[in-house]
Amino acid sequence: MEIKHLNIVFKISERCNLKCDYCYFFFGGDETWKKHPPLVPRKVVHDLGAFAARAARDHQLESINLIFHGGEPLLMSKPRFSEMCEALRSYEDGFRFGFALQTNGVLVDDVWIDIFERYQVRPGVSLDGPPVVNDLHRLDLKGRGSYDATVAGLRMLQKAAAQGRISSPGLLSVINPFADGAKVYRHFVDDLGVTHMNFLTPDYTWDSVIPEPVIRGVERFLMATLHAWLAGKNPKIQIRVFSELLAAMVDPKAMELVHTYRDDYRSIVGVSSNGDLGPEDTLRTADPRFASMGLNVANNDLRDLLESSTWQEQADAVTIKPDKCKSCDWWKICKAGRPIHRFSKARGFNNHSLYCAGLKDMYAELGAFLVRNGTPLSDIALRLAS
Repeated sequence: MEIKHLNIVFKISERCNLKCDYCYFFFGGDETWKKHPPLVPRKVVHDLGAFAARAARDHQLESINLIFHGGEPLLMSKPRFSEMCEALRSYEDGFRFGFALQTNGVLVDDVWIDIFERYQVRPGVSLDGPPVVNDLHRLDLKGRGSYDATVAGLRMLQKAAAQGRISSPGLLSVINPFADGAKVYRHFVDDLGVTHMNFLTPDYTWDSVIPEPVIRGVERFLMATLHAWLAGKNPKIQIRVFSELLAAMVDPKAMELVHTYRDDYRSIVGVSSNGDLGPEDTLRTADPRFASMGLNVANNDLRDLLESSTWQEQADAVTIKPDKCKSCDWWKICKAGRPIHRFSKARGFNNHSLYCAGLKDMYAELGAFLVRNGTPLSDIALRLAS
């Protein structure tokens, strides 16, 4: 397999200062983190730099997107973080790293912002909604809500972005199936001034024991959020899960990008704090073979990963339609949804999404919005079928 884009999710800290009860990493059943270093050793940083340089050379990549992740990445000391960025930059030879970071925001301060500015690190913040929603699950180690501390960090990042020092922080929000999606969305936009966000469906598989009201609640949340977003008709506000699809229905080039890359995780590589290589992060909870592949940045190249049976499974998931999807008009933009929601130990990825009904409603509502605003239905249908 050849790739054009590479995203590396780098676990620089495998511990956290919060204890979110839904966290797939610490509470999803995979406990390999207990055997990994709490903070990434210097040797692993250099091994990753060399691995990335080889990948860029072998696959003619001009850039590699590197996301500092955790746990909580800001548990690394500021001098060590700066040293790590310097070390990684030293491996740039014919390619460039794009640095990003996902944080709960609690530890953000002026010095961290100086570091983000110096090394051009794009920050993202995790927050699930107003306090009544966020503080149900996103608690600190003493069981206290994290909303106030997270928003304080977010405000500091927004101020620095307004000064042109760093890129504007986006929000990443895990859907609470019993919350009102419209109210959460309006809080982010009206109260917090956020313009870029994404909503994540909870990471269940077909093997999970999930009450039906939870699945329906997630779907209701998505639809309420979608209706609120569409009603505003504000192009400056982007919700990735919706915006990419809306663009695809009106623009053939955007459609091709969505069809090629949406929910195709073969360009996403996970690197643990001990240097172990693996697939997209949420898959590690689906089956032990995704968490422990026996490959490491010190000894293996990207091609070893791409030629593995695990990556072939993901290729099959992208190209082979589950039975329920064979007659579906939405396949080109859906491809049966996120892989984690398709997986079962009995059938692998050969299942439709757990959230199939809700996804169809979402696609239909986006299409109806475009038709109401002047896009011919025939044009949308043609792009979906081509």
